[in-house]
Amino acid sequence: MLKETLASKNAVFGTWIRIPHPMVVEAIASAGFDFVHLDQEHGPIGTAELDQLILAAKASGIPAVVRVPGKDGTRIGRALDLGAEGVIIPHVTSGEDVRSIIRAGRFHPSGMRGVAGGCRADGYGTLPFVEVSEAAERRSILAVQIESKEAVERLDEILDASGDSVDVFYIGPADLSQSLGIPCQFDHPLLGETIRQITERLRARGKTVGIHAPTVTHGVEYAKMGIRYITCSMDIVLLASRAEALAAEWREALKGLR
Repeated sequence: MLKETLASKNAVFGTWIRIPHPMVVEAIASAGFDFVHLDQEHGPIGTAELDQLILAAKASGIPAVVRVPGKDGTRIGRALDLGAEGVIIPHVTSGEDVRSIIRAGRFHPSGMRGVAGGCRADGYGTLPFVEVSEAAERRSILAVQIESKEAVERLDEILDASGDSVDVFYIGPADLSQSLGIPCQFDHPLLGETIRQITERLRARGKTVGIHAPTVTHGVEYAKMGIRYITCSMDIVLLASRAEALAAEWREALKGLR
């Protein structure tokens, strides 16, 4: 269980899924990642595809956390009803954002997540609500993305609103760097120092910090800061980069023969 692993303070690493086909989840799961993010914000994954991807993740034994495309409570609840291990919400900038997310993603008394009934999360109506709500509290991850100057400036407000209901504060370095005026300059000192300051502030409040690492080197550096929830690359990038390398290898091998 991913939430249990995080509670033990062990570092975990995962990757992103944007290709809306269950075989991709199965292949990624067999590679040895700790979890996957299913990306509905930037990818073409709709509800029907999400259903199949979550099924593939469950069958493959890999936790699947869904990045919903915004702060819409209906989408948050739907992903959890489909059986996702958790949700990650982009572009969180205020305490009110967090309160809205908790209302949508936690059952009473922490929130007011819609009681669907007859869905995967409640065994298609076979499990009593108390069992479903206790399991959700124990297993479901709520993660919020900190990825703008505004979020950094209002971090204390975001933390105060989060209480114990938000499990991971996930730094988005690409959007954060853009917000700082240095888009995608991942080695820029300003970005590095901002990430360090965010991490220190979050850890001082006992929070689990997450981030996307552009390279393994960055990931190790982040882990040394105390960041424990790390993502790297994504399915389509892995496919494209490996295809490019293989094609170059074959072009070189067949030089002068075709």
